[in-house]
Amino acid sequence: MHSKMTNQAEHHNFMRVALAWQGSVTPRILRGVVLCSVYTFTVFYIDAHYYKLPRFAVTPFEYTGAILGLVLGFRTNAGHERWWEARKLWGAITNQIRNMLVMTWHYGEENLAWRWEMTKWLVTFAYASKASLRMQTDFEEIATWLSADEISDLKKTPHAPLFVSSKIASLLDTAKNRQQIDLFLFTEFEKQRSALMESIGGCERIVKTPMPLVYAIKTRRFILLYLLLLPFSLLDEAGTFAPFIAFLVAYPLLSVDRIGLELQNPFAKQNLSHLPLDTLCEGINNNARMMQK
Repeated sequence: MHSKMTNQAEHHNFMRVALAWQGSVTPRILRGVVLCSVYTFTVFYIDAHYYKLPRFAVTPFEYTGAILGLVLGFRTNAGHERWWEARKLWGAITNQIRNMLVMTWHYGEENLAWRWEMTKWLVTFAYASKASLRMQTDFEEIATWLSADEISDLKKTPHAPLFVSSKIASLLDTAKNRQQIDLFLFTEFEKQRSALMESIGGCERIVKTPMPLVYAIKTRRFILLYLLLLPFSLLDEAGTFAPFIAFLVAYPLLSVDRIGLELQNPFAKQNLSHLPLDTLCEGINNNARMMQK
């Protein structure tokens, strides 16, 4: 199921979005929400049929709920910042590759074989970056660009983007030594190549630097205590509706917490609302084909 999951834009129809199942965190938190309702029902049943349980006033939970909302808001905002930074970095990668494609076909060495090699490795950089960030080694998508030996070498290398960047640098060095590109153009190419490595480095920083675990521990411990104690404030106030109210309280709390988790790694395809790297790479591929015509 994860392999077919795609990040989709929001639909204009309110009800269609409100009732959407695919792309929602609901399937991933439903078990916890149902468990909370069952727990609340158990508390109510024991209180009604066996012995009276202690009661808590509702007011403290109202204040605590507001604080919990702020904590969850911080968690979600932190996740969104990582997601948006990742999108900006991939926008930079896309533009840098496009710039180098234009420079290759309009200002670079007139040798078509050299231009084709540069184009091939520029396209490969995008796919290699995607695979590296997703910790994959499948490069069949670019089999039309690379030979079997080149794909094999790419799979063996410990850092695919660096391997490809080295290939690009070698091609630039060859063109400079042949005096097919002047020093100014070589410098401009190098600026773009260096910027590519900085962009992929920024993406790797996001992947390899998770949010501090202490935030997740404290936030989820807060949610757990809140949901464990909440039924004791509903025994007199809600009666038989207590399990339903617990469901309504648990659903948004667990949903927002899960959204914050899903946004932390915007590259992982199994995560909801991941960046559409497949689409971005396909766009670069199409741009390269267009430049070759």
